[in-house]
Amino acid sequence: MSGNATFINKFGTREDAGRQLAKRLAKFAAAGDTVVLGMPRGGVSVGVEIARLLKLPFDVLLMSRITTPGCGKMPLGAITSGGVRVLNGAMIDRLRLSDREVRDAVLKVAVQLARHEKNYRCKRPPIDVADRNVILTDDGTTDFTIICDAIHLLRRQHAEQVVVAVPAACHHSLCDIRLEADDVVTLAEPSNDFPASRWFEDFTTPSSEDIRGIMESLPQHDESLN
Repeated sequence: MSGNATFINKFGTREDAGRQLAKRLAKFAAAGDTVVLGMPRGGVSVGVEIARLLKLPFDVLLMSRITTPGCGKMPLGAITSGGVRVLNGAMIDRLRLSDREVRDAVLKVAVQLARHEKNYRCKRPPIDVADRNVILTDDGTTDFTIICDAIHLLRRQHAEQVVVAVPAACHHSLCDIRLEADDVVTLAEPSNDFPASRWFEDFTTPSSEDIRGIMESLPQHDESLN
Protein backbone atom coordinates (compact mmCIF):
# COMPACT_ATOMS: atom_id res chain seq x y z
CA MET A 1 0.00 0.00 0.00
CA SER A 2 1.13 3.56 -0.59
CA GLY A 3 2.13 5.73 2.37
CA ASN A 4 3.16 9.26 3.19
CA ALA A 5 6.92 9.69 3.37
CA THR A 6 6.58 12.08 6.31
CA PHE A 7 5.30 9.36 8.65
CA ILE A 8 8.14 8.84 11.10
CA ASN A 9 8.17 6.51 14.13
CA LYS A 10 5.13 4.73 12.76
CA PHE A 11 5.98 1.61 14.77
CA GLY A 12 7.10 1.28 18.36
CA THR A 13 9.34 -1.75 17.88
CA ARG A 14 9.93 -4.53 15.38
CA GLU A 15 7.57 -6.68 17.42
CA ASP A 16 4.89 -4.00 17.12
CA ALA A 17 5.37 -3.95 13.34
CA GLY A 18 5.08 -7.75 13.29
CA ARG A 19 1.77 -7.59 15.12
CA GLN A 20 0.44 -5.06 12.62
CA LEU A 21 1.65 -7.15 9.68
CA ALA A 22 -0.04 -10.23 11.15
CA LYS A 23 -3.41 -8.53 10.63
CA ARG A 24 -2.62 -8.15 6.93
CA LEU A 25 -1.63 -11.81 6.75
CA ALA A 26 -4.64 -13.19 8.61
CA LYS A 27 -5.66 -15.43 5.71
CA PHE A 28 -2.68 -17.64 6.56
CA ALA A 29 -3.74 -18.11 10.20
CA ALA A 30 -3.33 -21.67 11.42
CA ALA A 31 -2.75 -22.89 7.87
CA GLY A 32 -0.92 -26.19 7.99
CA ASP A 33 0.90 -25.45 4.75
CA THR A 34 2.42 -22.10 5.77
CA VAL A 35 5.63 -21.25 7.63
CA VAL A 36 7.25 -17.95 8.64
CA LEU A 37 10.96 -17.35 8.04
CA GLY A 38 12.80 -14.32 9.43
CA MET A 39 15.85 -12.70 7.86
CA PRO A 40 18.50 -12.16 10.55
CA ARG A 41 18.74 -10.12 12.44
CA GLY A 42 15.82 -7.70 12.49
CA GLY A 43 13.47 -9.86 10.45
CA VAL A 44 13.45 -12.46 13.22
CA SER A 45 11.80 -10.09 15.71
CA VAL A 46 9.18 -9.16 13.09
CA GLY A 47 8.55 -12.72 11.98
CA VAL A 48 8.26 -14.40 15.34
CA GLU A 49 5.36 -12.10 16.26
CA ILE A 50 3.59 -12.90 12.98
CA ALA A 51 4.07 -16.61 13.59
CA ARG A 52 2.89 -16.38 17.19
CA LEU A 53 -0.32 -14.53 16.34
CA LEU A 54 -1.14 -16.65 13.29
CA LYS A 55 -0.11 -19.88 15.06
CA LEU A 56 2.39 -20.80 12.37
CA PRO A 57 5.81 -22.49 12.51
CA PHE A 58 8.76 -20.11 12.66
CA ASP A 59 12.40 -20.41 11.66
CA VAL A 60 15.32 -18.14 10.89
CA LEU A 61 16.44 -18.11 7.24
CA LEU A 62 20.21 -18.43 7.26
CA MET A 63 21.88 -17.76 3.93
CA SER A 64 25.09 -16.26 2.59
CA ARG A 65 26.21 -14.83 -0.70
CA ILE A 66 28.87 -16.65 -2.69
CA THR A 67 31.46 -14.21 -4.02
CA THR A 68 34.66 -14.30 -6.02
CA PRO A 69 37.92 -14.53 -4.07
CA GLY A 70 40.07 -11.45 -3.57
CA CYS A 71 39.08 -7.82 -3.20
CA GLY A 72 36.57 -7.71 -6.07
CA LYS A 73 33.89 -9.78 -4.33
CA MET A 74 31.65 -10.16 -7.37
CA PRO A 75 28.45 -12.06 -6.50
CA LEU A 76 28.37 -15.59 -7.88
CA GLY A 77 25.22 -16.80 -6.13
CA ALA A 78 23.87 -17.68 -2.71
CA ILE A 79 23.68 -20.67 -0.38
CA THR A 80 21.41 -21.65 2.49
CA SER A 81 20.93 -24.49 4.98
CA GLY A 82 21.73 -27.98 3.79
CA GLY A 83 23.96 -26.70 1.00
CA VAL A 84 21.06 -25.59 -1.21
CA ARG A 85 22.48 -22.98 -3.58
CA VAL A 86 21.84 -20.94 -6.69
CA LEU A 87 24.70 -19.87 -8.94
CA ASN A 88 24.95 -17.07 -11.49
CA GLY A 89 26.17 -19.02 -14.51
CA ALA A 90 26.45 -15.91 -16.67
CA MET A 91 28.75 -14.22 -14.14
CA ILE A 92 30.85 -17.37 -13.76
CA ASP A 93 31.28 -17.58 -17.54
CA ARG A 94 32.03 -13.87 -17.79
CA LEU A 95 34.79 -14.13 -15.19
CA ARG A 96 36.06 -17.39 -16.77
CA LEU A 97 36.15 -19.16 -13.43
CA SER A 98 37.12 -22.81 -13.36
CA ASP A 99 34.97 -25.48 -11.71
CA ARG A 100 37.56 -25.71 -8.95
CA GLU A 101 37.45 -21.97 -8.28
CA VAL A 102 33.67 -22.10 -8.03
CA ARG A 103 33.78 -25.13 -5.72
CA ASP A 104 36.33 -23.40 -3.47
CA ALA A 105 34.18 -20.26 -3.30
CA VAL A 106 31.10 -22.33 -2.41
CA LEU A 107 32.97 -24.36 0.21
CA LYS A 108 34.37 -21.27 1.94
CA VAL A 109 30.91 -19.76 2.35
CA ALA A 110 29.34 -23.09 3.33
CA VAL A 111 31.80 -23.43 6.23
CA GLN A 112 31.01 -19.91 7.44
CA LEU A 113 27.29 -20.58 7.15
CA ALA A 114 27.63 -23.76 9.21
CA ARG A 115 29.16 -21.68 12.03
CA HIS A 116 26.22 -19.27 11.90
CA GLU A 117 23.79 -22.18 11.99
CA LYS A 118 25.42 -23.58 15.11
CA ASN A 119 25.31 -20.16 16.75
CA TYR A 120 21.71 -19.32 15.91
CA ARG A 121 19.95 -22.66 15.67
CA CYS A 122 22.00 -24.95 17.95
CA LYS A 123 20.84 -28.47 17.06
CA ARG A 124 17.43 -27.51 15.68
CA PRO A 125 17.02 -28.64 12.06
CA PRO A 126 15.73 -26.08 9.57
CA ILE A 127 12.04 -26.23 8.67
CA ASP A 128 11.28 -28.01 5.40
CA VAL A 129 9.62 -25.50 3.04
CA ALA A 130 8.85 -27.91 0.21
CA ASP A 131 5.23 -27.58 -1.00
CA ARG A 132 4.51 -24.95 1.66
CA ASN A 133 3.72 -21.25 1.58
CA VAL A 134 6.53 -19.15 3.04
CA ILE A 135 6.08 -15.75 4.67
CA LEU A 136 9.55 -14.19 4.49
CA THR A 137 9.98 -11.33 6.96
CA ASP A 138 12.45 -8.48 7.25
CA ASP A 139 12.62 -5.16 9.11
CA GLY A 140 13.67 -3.16 6.05
CA THR A 141 17.44 -3.25 6.65
CA THR A 142 18.37 -6.19 4.42
CA ASP A 143 19.51 -5.25 0.91
CA PHE A 144 16.63 -6.11 -1.40
CA THR A 145 18.95 -7.94 -3.79
CA ILE A 146 19.71 -10.33 -0.92
CA ILE A 147 15.98 -10.82 -0.33
CA CYS A 148 15.65 -11.68 -4.03
CA ASP A 149 18.46 -14.22 -3.56
CA ALA A 150 16.53 -15.65 -0.61
CA ILE A 151 13.43 -16.02 -2.76
CA HIS A 152 15.45 -17.88 -5.40
CA LEU A 153 16.79 -20.24 -2.73
CA LEU A 154 13.28 -20.92 -1.44
CA ARG A 155 12.14 -21.67 -5.00
CA ARG A 156 15.03 -24.11 -5.31
CA GLN A 157 13.69 -25.83 -2.17
CA HIS A 158 10.27 -26.11 -3.87
CA ALA A 159 8.36 -23.59 -1.77
CA GLU A 160 4.78 -23.39 -3.03
CA GLN A 161 4.66 -19.58 -2.86
CA VAL A 162 6.75 -16.87 -1.23
CA VAL A 163 5.15 -13.83 0.41
CA VAL A 164 7.54 -11.08 1.56
CA ALA A 165 6.39 -9.10 4.61
CA VAL A 166 8.22 -5.89 5.58
CA PRO A 167 6.93 -3.01 7.75
CA ALA A 168 7.91 -0.15 5.44
CA ALA A 169 9.97 0.32 2.31
CA CYS A 170 10.24 2.71 -0.59
CA HIS A 171 7.72 1.79 -3.28
CA HIS A 172 10.31 1.86 -6.07
CA SER A 173 12.72 -0.31 -4.08
CA LEU A 174 10.11 -3.05 -3.88
CA CYS A 175 9.71 -3.39 -7.64
CA ASP A 176 12.39 -6.08 -8.04
CA ILE A 177 11.00 -8.04 -5.10
CA ARG A 178 7.51 -7.93 -6.58
CA LEU A 179 8.91 -9.47 -9.76
CA GLU A 180 10.30 -12.40 -7.76
CA ALA A 181 7.79 -12.93 -4.92
CA ASP A 182 4.19 -14.11 -5.21
CA ASP A 183 3.10 -11.22 -3.02
CA VAL A 184 4.56 -8.37 -0.97
CA VAL A 185 2.79 -7.16 2.18
CA THR A 186 3.76 -3.82 3.75
CA LEU A 187 2.29 -1.30 6.15
CA ALA A 188 3.66 1.74 4.32
CA GLU A 189 5.33 2.39 0.97
CA PRO A 190 6.58 5.98 0.81
CA SER A 191 7.62 7.44 -2.51
CA ASN A 192 10.94 8.53 -1.00
CA ASP A 193 13.52 6.25 0.56
CA PHE A 194 13.98 6.58 4.33
CA PRO A 195 16.39 4.66 6.58
CA ALA A 196 14.46 1.79 8.18
CA SER A 197 15.40 3.09 11.63
CA ARG A 198 13.29 6.22 11.15
CA TRP A 199 10.11 4.16 11.09
CA PHE A 200 10.63 2.91 14.65
CA GLU A 201 10.72 4.48 18.08
CA ASP A 202 13.02 1.69 19.30
CA PHE A 203 15.33 0.25 16.66
CA THR A 204 17.79 -1.59 18.89
CA THR A 205 19.37 -4.32 16.77
CA PRO A 206 18.83 -7.84 18.18
CA SER A 207 22.09 -9.54 19.11
CA SER A 208 23.09 -13.06 18.12
CA GLU A 209 22.27 -14.08 21.68
CA ASP A 210 18.78 -12.56 21.34
CA ILE A 211 18.10 -14.60 18.21
CA ARG A 212 19.49 -17.74 19.78
CA GLY A 213 17.19 -17.16 22.77
CA ILE A 214 14.19 -16.87 20.46
CA MET A 215 15.11 -20.09 18.67
CA GLU A 216 15.69 -21.95 21.93
CA SER A 217 12.28 -20.83 23.23
CA LEU A 218 10.44 -22.45 20.31
CA PRO A 219 8.89 -25.90 20.85
CA GLN A 220 11.23 -28.73 20.01
CA HIS A 221 8.73 -31.21 18.61
CA ASP A 222 5.84 -28.99 17.57
CA GLU A 223 6.31 -26.48 14.74
CA SER A 224 3.56 -24.20 15.94
CA LEU A 225 4.01 -21.30 18.34
CA ASN A 226 0.97 -22.10 20.46
